[in-house]
Amino acid sequence: MYDYSIFSRTRFSPEELGDRSFDFLLSAYNDSERVIGLFERLPASQKLWLVHPEYGYPADERPSSAWWSPNPHEAIVDAWERCIDQFPADRSSRVAIDITGMMRPYLLLLPLMLKRAGFQYVTLLYSDPVSYISGHETTFSKGPIERVAIVPGYGGLHRTAFDGRDCLVIGAGYDHELVKAAAESKKNAEHYLLVGLPGLQPHMYQESLYRVSQARESINDYRTRTLLFAPASNPFMTAQVLSEQVAMLRQRGKANNIYLCPVGPKTQVLGFAWYYLCEARGTATSIVFPYAQKYSRETSSGWATVHEFILELDAFSI
Repeated sequence: MYDYSIFSRTRFSPEELGDRSFDFLLSAYNDSERVIGLFERLPASQKLWLVHPEYGYPADERPSSAWWSPNPHEAIVDAWERCIDQFPADRSSRVAIDITGMMRPYLLLLPLMLKRAGFQYVTLLYSDPVSYISGHETTFSKGPIERVAIVPGYGGLHRTAFDGRDCLVIGAGYDHELVKAAAESKKNAEHYLLVGLPGLQPHMYQESLYRVSQARESINDYRTRTLLFAPASNPFMTAQVLSEQVAMLRQRGKANNIYLCPVGPKTQVLGFAWYYLCEARGTATSIVFPYAQKYSRETSSGWATVHEFILELDAFSI
């Protein structure tokens, strides 16, 4: 089993951003104070906004500084390849990426694409909100969910068997419609929910549990024993919890295929990707995701803390 405690993570106040400096900063643009503030305050020789089509920004509302946007219908792998062409050619450059406003499927692919591009170390940043604007009623996705599909690059070697059961682990947050769609896509699987405890803020654990409960009719055997817990702000602990849970399911001998679906905090999404890349590639494990058409540009209030994660990309091979 992999030891995820070796990876570096720190937290600091927004006022300490000026103590750091980078050669390049990429940040996903939205209206949040914590996104705009970090982009403006963090010293970097070159800065670039990633403008996701899902936020629906028309041309006259896009940032005035340098920005890049994917084509709405291109594959995410292709989009990342084009975006990374904007990064410094020197792969030893100090690169920082703020994942706070990033679409989750892009975030899932980010470590893999950075590795393919030849980077060894990259710093990821995430800013906690003080609260969400609508409290426990906050919804991030907008409009219908188009499909639940395997994320490219995260498909496993699955097999059909009659003496076991598939398992689905959902990294859950406030977006209960995404949780519901994921659960219903694997109706016959054994369901588990991984939730953030502690949450990004103390009240967010209870709020997220309330929202998840609204999808309970779609979740098989919705009980306390199906809940898994990992700190919402620690992707490496999320990876550790997943590692232990999957190992347990394998040891039971009843889990033929395992599906992971991270729709909670971005930091936990990163943890799902990190676990998969370090341990689950080439196994009967896949990451799936419910793709929505649009997302809200602003759901949070305030700016509490900045988290810094160092991705050591030699931790996995491709």
